Amino acid sequence: MISRNASKALMAILSVLIILTSGCVEDEGEGGPEQLFDQSKLNVIEVTNVPVVDGEVDDLWADAPELNVPLGETYDTQDPASITDCAGCHAYDSDTTVTLKALHNDTRLTVLATWPDPTASFTRGDSWSFIDGKWMKLNPEQSEDRISFFWPIGEIEGEPFDTGGCMAKCHMYYPTDTDPHVSTHGIIDDSWLKDGRADMWHSKAGRGTGLTSTTSSDLIVDPDSHEVVAGTISMIGYADDKYVDVWANDTINGEDGGRYGDEGTSAYSHNRIADKSRPKYMEKDPLDFADAMVLTQAEIDAGETIGDGETGVSDEDAFIYWPNYEVLDAIVPERALRTPDSSRADIQFGAVWKDGIWTAELGRDLINANEDDIQFNTSEEHFFGVAIFDNSRHGYQHMTSRMYYMEFV
Repeated sequence: MISRNASKALMAILSVLIILTSGCVEDEGEGGPEQLFDQSKLNVIEVTNVPVVDGEVDDLWADAPELNVPLGETYDTQDPASITDCAGCHAYDSDTTVTLKALHNDTRLTVLATWPDPTASFTRGDSWSFIDGKWMKLNPEQSEDRISFFWPIGEIEGEPFDTGGCMAKCHMYYPTDTDPHVSTHGIIDDSWLKDGRADMWHSKAGRGTGLTSTTSSDLIVDPDSHEVVAGTISMIGYADDKYVDVWANDTINGEDGGRYGDEGTSAYSHNRIADKSRPKYMEKDPLDFADAMVLTQAEIDAGETIGDGETGVSDEDAFIYWPNYEVLDAIVPERALRTPDSSRADIQFGAVWKDGIWTAELGRDLINANEDDIQFNTSEEHFFGVAIFDNSRHGYQHMTSRMYYMEFV
């Protein structure tokens, strides 16, 4: 017979073995041992109040466990042809890792993401310059920094990255023998499913994010690329809420392939006239770089801009007002931001870039009853993937994750 003391010792040893073999860790808080968390999942902690979505990491995040997600990318980020070589993405051994945390209360889910990026990029290839006395697009290879989440809705077909469906946001060039879909546009967004639907949160630093507010301090800006290389810039607004479905060809869905907009209007419109020869609007007197790089419908309505929705900004006006951009190392953005509606307005997004690190928060109701959105059940696990996009090769330097589970604990 085992003595009482020996029995206690054996139980203690077994408890340690269970913890070591379960893939979980035990957090020590002020009140002693806390709940065990599975380090292979994104654990969502319940709180009374969720954080304000502004990209600032407040104390509410202190006790939330981290999930460190390694990303993959194409082999040679400076060689456009390597975009068709998917092995680098699928290896998940790039130099970039995104760190995730999540919190919820009775009604809201908030996700925190951080990742390294040496420059903050807000421009796209269709952004406007008047530097040589005529309207031009100087940086055709640029695309703003982004983060994207993928949430399957119900049952889907198409394992990640095979020809049954690309379950994370990625891009491919045309022509290519490795892509099952050919686009006459030359470039395609290759997010699609063989069957089923998924919710995509696609937040872009230059579109939607700065609608509510954009502030900056101590910025150093590259005058040629218009990228921020030092300092702090903060943006609050909306993520682009979309869904992924079965592929549709060019004539049906343009270059977006299997990616479709949710119901309602998006948080942006094109800042270009019908023949695409010049911008519709530019600000007369932007306050600083952050203000110049974000054009809002509210600024247009308030008379803070010059131009016209039909004829655009004339050369005569551009000669007068372009120096106000040039002195800030800024450029006229390709999009005008506006308040989204219906289910395109579901996701609040706030992001801060500070000296080489992006910190982003995304907030959404757990249940919103929209068919194009995932409905979060706190008693179930939810499958998801995440992707990061750097301002390189018109956004085709995509860095994707494998799929993970999110668990409410």
